[in-house]
Amino acid sequence: SGGREAVAQDAPRELPPEQAAEVRHTVVAWLECEECEEGQLEAVQRLGSNAVPTLGATLERGPPAASRARVRRHLEDSYGKIAEHVKKNPEEKLEVSQEEYVKIYLENYAANYRVRSAQALAAIGGDEARKLLAAAAIKKSSREDVQAAIEAAAKSAK
Repeated sequence: SGGREAVAQDAPRELPPEQAAEVRHTVVAWLECEECEEGQLEAVQRLGSNAVPTLGATLERGPPAASRARVRRHLEDSYGKIAEHVKKNPEEKLEVSQEEYVKIYLENYAANYRVRSAQALAAIGGDEARKLLAAAAIKKSSREDVQAAIEAAAKSAK
């Protein structure tokens, strides 16, 4: 029976729904900010260990499928507008297909999620954050920029 208590103490505590929603909102604000000049990273850092599970998931997997689908639709719309502009301005050229355009920017979006997750985990610090960063650094990302950011975060984690 004493072993069960120890396991229960080590298990991450479940947050009340309102607090879990606030954690997600704050983390997403950091992961998706453009200029990030409104204290988004600091807000995530203030969440402390409550943000670590969410950041660990986005470090490993990038953005959720629904977010990827939303961004894909936005990129397809953007490409359509660019293509229309090029049709009206024959001196301009489209250098990539819609498929390539979407693929490039969707990969950048996913990479940004992973990099920012690593940066936030490093800023929060603690044993769990360091473990997640160390595991991600060992896994090796398919993108050198993401790998370098994860390794730098793992080295700088508090």
